[in-house]
Parts: sequence; C-alpha cells; structure tokens
Amino acid sequence: MAYNSTGIVNLRRAAGKHALAANLTPIPTSLFPDCIHPAEQGYRVIGDYWFDFLTQIPKSWITAPVGPGPDRADSIDRNGGLDKDIPPLDWGTSPVQVTSKATIASAAAGAINAGVCRAKPHWFSTGKIALGVGQMGGWQLTTNRWQGVGQVASGIDQDPKYVRLVDMNGDGKADYVWLDPSPCGNNGGIIGSGRGPAAGVQLADLNGDGLADYIVINPDTGAINVWWNYGPDSGWANGWKFVEGGQVARGVPHANWKTLRFPDINGDGRADYVYIGARGSLAHWLNTGSVGGQDVVFLGEGGIASGASPDVDHLVFADIDGDGRDDYLTWDEDAGLTGYLNQRTQKEGVPVYINQGPAKTIASGINKPFREIRLADMDGDGKADYIHVGDNGALEVWYNKNSADTSMTMDGLRFADIDGDGLDDYVRLHPDTGAITVYINKGPNQDDVLGWSWSPLYGGQPIASGRGRAATVQLADINGDGKADYLILDPKTGALTVYLNRGPDSGFASGWRFEGIGQVASGLGRGAHVRFADIDGDGLADYIFLKPNGGTIIYRTTWTSSTQPIWKPLPQADASGIGQRPEEISFQDINGDGKADYVWTSAARGKARVWYNNYPNLPAWLDGGEIASGVGTSGNCVRWAKLQKTGRASYVAVNPTTGAIAAWLSGCEDVVPKPPPEIPCNDDPVVRRIPGELVCYRNTEFLEYMSCDECLGRNGYSPAKSGSNTCVMVTDTRGNYRTVACPGDPAPSKNQDGSPNPATGIITGYCVVAGNNRPSGFSPRVPVSCLAFLGPGDASGMSRTRLD
Repeated sequence: MAYNSTGIVNLRRAAGKHALAANLTPIPTSLFPDCIHPAEQGYRVIGDYWFDFLTQIPKSWITAPVGPGPDRADSIDRNGGLDKDIPPLDWGTSPVQVTSKATIASAAAGAINAGVCRAKPHWFSTGKIALGVGQMGGWQLTTNRWQGVGQVASGIDQDPKYVRLVDMNGDGKADYVWLDPSPCGNNGGIIGSGRGPAAGVQLADLNGDGLADYIVINPDTGAINVWWNYGPDSGWANGWKFVEGGQVARGVPHANWKTLRFPDINGDGRADYVYIGARGSLAHWLNTGSVGGQDVVFLGEGGIASGASPDVDHLVFADIDGDGRDDYLTWDEDAGLTGYLNQRTQKEGVPVYINQGPAKTIASGINKPFREIRLADMDGDGKADYIHVGDNGALEVWYNKNSADTSMTMDGLRFADIDGDGLDDYVRLHPDTGAITVYINKGPNQDDVLGWSWSPLYGGQPIASGRGRAATVQLADINGDGKADYLILDPKTGALTVYLNRGPDSGFASGWRFEGIGQVASGLGRGAHVRFADIDGDGLADYIFLKPNGGTIIYRTTWTSSTQPIWKPLPQADASGIGQRPEEISFQDINGDGKADYVWTSAARGKARVWYNNYPNLPAWLDGGEIASGVGTSGNCVRWAKLQKTGRASYVAVNPTTGAIAAWLSGCEDVVPKPPPEIPCNDDPVVRRIPGELVCYRNTEFLEYMSCDECLGRNGYSPAKSGSNTCVMVTDTRGNYRTVACPGDPAPSKNQDGSPNPATGIITGYCVVAGNNRPSGFSPRVPVSCLAFLGPGDASGMSRTRLD
C-alpha cells in the first residue's frame, strides 16, 4: 500500500468495499518538527481529525458481529455474573422483650451492691422495663425541590463519561475529577498516575477520614486494592499524596466492575462493599475499620434489599435526604429519579428502605440520558445535588432543596437525673423543638405492668418547651446540684448555651423551672463531638471535645460566680484517642468511683470496651478491656444509664422505632466502699472548697492546683512543691499547713499540738478559708457541710471558720 495514498482508498471504494479517506492535509506542518513525526500537540490534532472522520462512517456499514463476543473486563458476566440468590433480609430479633416482674426484681437485687467495682461488670438482664414514648418521623421527601443555578464548571474537553464528582480534599464538597480511560496518563492536571482502566477504578472513602481513596477492582474476583488519599502535598510527584495500601478485600463471587459499588450504608463515613444482584437486590459487607487507619475490616451482613431495578445501570446510591446514609435510587430513561430512603434498624448495616413513590417522584428529569447525570454534594450541605455533565465535561447544577423528617423514636431518648434523686430518668426530647418530657425512675415495682415504674412529670406533657432541635441538646449537671441541666450546643462550633435545672416550682404551669444563663462557652468544633461528664470527680460535668480519632480536649467546669461557669483546661486528663468515631464514644461511670470512664460502644455489634478513669494519677486512662459482648443489637441502639443507686452505669438496649428499653444492670463481684465525695463547705462568704485538689500558697498568692495524692507523695508521687513552697492542705483545726489525709481517709484523731481534733469519721472534703486577703480564684460558695477545715488566722492571711 502506498503511504498516505488516497488512490488506494478510491480503488477499494470502487470495488464496493467500505473505505473512507481521512484527509489530514489541513494539519499545519509546524506540528511536525522533523517533517515526519508530530509533536505532542500534533498527536492531539491528528486524534481529533481521526475521531471526526470516524463519526462520519455511515451506520449502514456497521453490522452485528458474528460469533461469540470477546471476554470484556467490564462484562456483567465476569466472576459469576449477577447473583440470583442473594439471601433474604434479616434484621434479627429485638433484645427488648418482655420477661416477668420476678425476673426484673431478681436482676435489680443482684446488681444493687454499691461501691467501687474492682472487677468487670457482672450484667443482670431485666428484659423490657419501659414501653417507650414518642413517634417516628414521616420518612417522605418533600419532592422535586431543586434549585437550578446553571453552569458551574466549563469542562476540560475530555470524554465526559469519565467525569467523577467526589470529595478529594475532605472539605465536604464534591470535587471535579476526570479518570483517564487508559491505565495511566500524563496530562498536566493529573493527581494520580493511575493503576488501572477507568472502568475498573472507583473513588470512595474507605477509612472515614473524609477523603475519597483510589480503589482498583479485580473483575474476576471482586478483590480490591486501595491507594490511600492523604490530600494535597507538594512533596509528592503530582502534588497529591496517594499511598499504596495493597489489597483490603479478597473479593467475593458476583462482584465485578458492573455490579460492585461503594456506598455508605450505615452513615459512619466509611464506604461499604456492596454488590448488585438480580432485580437490583443487594448484598452488603459493612466496613468497620478505624478512622483514618488502614485496617479495613468488612463484616458480612447478607442481603439488605430485595431489589427494585432490573437494570444495574439504572441503580444509583446517594444521600438524598442528608442523614449521612446513602439511599437506594433509580433512574428512568430521561434522568427522572425515584427510590427508597435508607432507614436504620436494630441491625447495623441492614436498613429498611422506605419507598418514595413512582418514577420521577424525587426528580422529574431534564430530558437527557441518565448516564449524563451525577448525584453529588456540591455545596457541602450533606445532600446529593443533581448535576448534568455536558459533552465537553461542563457541569450544570440543580441544588437539592428537598427535606424529610428521618427521625427515629429512639433519637429523642435521653437518660438523665432530672429530679436529683441519684437515678437517671427516662427523658424524651421532641426532635424539632427539643421540648422535654420526663418519666421519673421509681425502680422495680410489682404493681407496674412490666415490673419497673416510671412516674410522668406534668402528666406526661413537656415540662419545658425546648430551645433547639433534639440533636443539639444534651442533659448534664454542670453546677453540682445533682440535677441534670438543659444544654444546647451549636452544631458547627460547639458553643454552649445553658438552662439550669432549678427543679419543682409551683410558679410555672408545668411545675418545673429551667433558668437560662445564656452562652457560657464558645466551643471547640462540631457540637455532635461534645460530651459532658464528670472527669475529676467533683460532681460537676466537664466539657469534653472529641477529635476525629476519639482523642479528647477536656475543660474542667468551675464556678467563680453564682451565674457563669469558668472552664479550665485539664490536659493531664486528655485521652490520645483509640482510632474510633466520636459517635461511638461516650463517658460513663462504669466502676462507680464517681468519675466518668471512657467507653467505646461499637456500632457494628454493640460490644463495649472501657478505659477506666485514673485521673489525677497517670496514665489518666487504664485499659479495662471488653466489658460487654453485645446483646444482638447495633451500638447505635445502646444507651448507658444509672438506673440504680450503685453509682454504676447499666447497659440499656433501645427499640429504635418504639423507644422501649431493656436493661443489663451493672453488678459487681468485687466491691470496695466508695470514698465519700469531696464536697464544698457551708460557711460564710469567704469559704470555698477546692474539690479533689490541693493548693499551694505564698502568703496571699495562689500558685497552683494538684491532687491530694500528689501532695502526700503517695501512689507514685513525690511530695510536691511550687518553687520553695511545699504544697499542703489542712486536715486539723489549728491551721497548720501539713497534709496528713485525703478525702476518703479517716480524719486525724489529734491536731499537731496534741489536742483532740473535732473532725471525726471519714474526711469528705476540705474547706479553704480566706479573709480579705484570700487568693484569687476562691469565690463563690456552695452550701454543703464538710468535716475538715482551716483554723485560726495566720501569717498567710487565713481566718477561722466554724465546723458544720
């Protein structure tokens, strides 16, 4: 054949052959530096010319192939093809079941021994002890509410088929990504060199750090290899850091390029392993790895959907309602959208799908092929938006303005001591308003229908109207009066607004009063990552901010006036984190020592592990291992509550749709007496306690706080000093600065001069008394008695107080 000969083409056409000449003569010779071989831009132009002539081939020239087709990697028949036998859905049996009044009474009796537990909890199962209150949300979208904003990106003149919209930098908004259809590429915008054809690559966040990782799928086994995305990094070849993580799943039959997807089914921020079977049915493996780690572990959940889409290509996963869980959605031919909302159940990762209606219910479509549409969160509001990808890759966006009440009955459930009797009560918060309804915990009662009595306040009506959505409200005692206060957290900043629980008040219609004291903390981050619990054992709930890995930033609650708390950093008590989500971490008093322990309740199976609070000793947290193996429900359906006057938190399972509860009461086989709490003094306006801590003085100058053990030089401490000043706390009546005992120890029988010490029994607290020269930081007072106190005035400006 002659080189570039159009004559050859003409001869073939004359012979009836299908031949078409591609005329490349208009290409500028400047694109051929050596007059033969094109430069890089020349290849691009030649390719454009060839593509143009290929599109001119008459369709009549193309006929169906003869014989079997090639074994294509993107064939749905690879690795066993569509699974026609995905197991049926199994949500398990609820552990919240009625037993008997005798069973409840026996469990309560077995767990009633009070004191500090030196062994792992011994759980006594009660069965159902409350029927539950509240109701489910409507679970229906306000449909077809989309805000068109036109074109938001002009495109990059590449094949739009390979445009992906995923969050690559962790800012919560989808970024524009183009995958080269060949295994690798070298264009100027590349951020990853490529490890497979585009059809075998997916981008999804496998480790929950907010950045989509690069996943390569083996079409013959379903195995996946990952390159972890660590975001922009100028030190890496393409300005972006991807670290090879190797194979993280060996694959299962029926998972291939066509059937395998990576939606987030349970809303934990980690992409799960899901393949599509016949009729659109789904098989699911739940991703349970650590946050930001490389220890991906997939748990088989079996079938999670019977199917509603006979065509795999018509099925798409996206979070359409903004609850963090991907929904099951289906396209029609002109890009109309309907589907099923993903509703939680008691079994993690096995949802109920709530039908939203016929075709076009969610979006009516734009008369474009559905393959040109993407669903991705473009504005960072948590809901997937509707995006059309044009011929040159341009993006046209419709923002998702739909909404739905996707609340579960259990979402409003809280356990908190509202009346100050030492028992946690059953509290229901309205999902929208935060209005608070309370059922007082009266404990086992043979006259109750179940055997455990709950007495409604105000006839079961709200005792306060509420000041925020239930998701923003926590209940905890921050002023030390024994009653849980109403705390509102800003969802974005964690800023804290407080309504103090003042208890019964006949001047209010509900008979109960909450007193607003305004915003008292500016916050450290997302409100959902804030906890309130007593870390230092002083009876006041402290402010705890959880980092993404479960590490803490703790601020101790103190009061220096009667109206506002003061927050003091407590870095000695901070936990470094365990690599688990803040949503699975809480602080509960597991051993009954008056200090909250660090508890991880696994969402996957409800297992619980504890790190005991060792503050003020170091290390501050001691690994106590697994304390509960789970009871057949998700950790999201587990609560902790002090249901008995043992000081220990019990494990409570909740029916997510009814709010009914069953308890596993915390008993103990190795109990020691609990030291009395360190309490404030009841005296004149110059008295102030230092709860659980000592103070160093230099005349009237306040130097620092520290623990009693540290001052005494016991439990691993040496006697403490601040500069040349030995740190002391008085335990006799003479005002002598010598520490001889701590709260929980017997009071000294004699003063240092040999005279009798009127403070007898167990020391329950220390009074610090200062006159006009008292150190700064020793105000306000709390009216509670204490045994040990300072004596007559001395050179440090101390003055006498009375013994209560």
